[in-house]
Amino acid sequence: MSGSGIIVVFDSMEEDTMSESASGSAAGFRIHHTMLPVADLDSSIAFYTRLLGMQVMGQRTDETRQVKVCHVGYGDRATQPSIELTQPLGAQARAAVRSFGGHVAIHLTGLRELCAVMEKEGVKFAQPLKLGGPGGRNLVTFVLDPDGHELELVERA
Repeated sequence: MSGSGIIVVFDSMEEDTMSESASGSAAGFRIHHTMLPVADLDSSIAFYTRLLGMQVMGQRTDETRQVKVCHVGYGDRATQPSIELTQPLGAQARAAVRSFGGHVAIHLTGLRELCAVMEKEGVKFAQPLKLGGPGGRNLVTFVLDPDGHELELVERA
């Protein structure tokens, strides 16, 4: 843990490098969403809304990724983290939902700068930085943590 309150995720990162990439503090970072693969989107929506009191924050079909997506959570999606329920399209895809994986998304500012630092530190990118998300309005990349877990890094463009 660094003295600035930022937890250093990658052992090889130096504290001053991390604080520089985060513009001196973690104030610009927040959990954006956690993605969970689901076999039946409607059942999952009912579970999270009826039993846990969450509300639907947005729903769409992503033909490119061949998935149906619904964000559920508490409050406004622009300011509050959500759970992204993701159902692969097609019976065969739904049968393989366990192998689909999941990820945590972190919303931040200065993503291009952080990516440059991560590249220098040897962090593996599962997906290069690009415009993406609904309407292609966000800068998005996926990186792997030291254990191979995917982290989605998002900045509103």
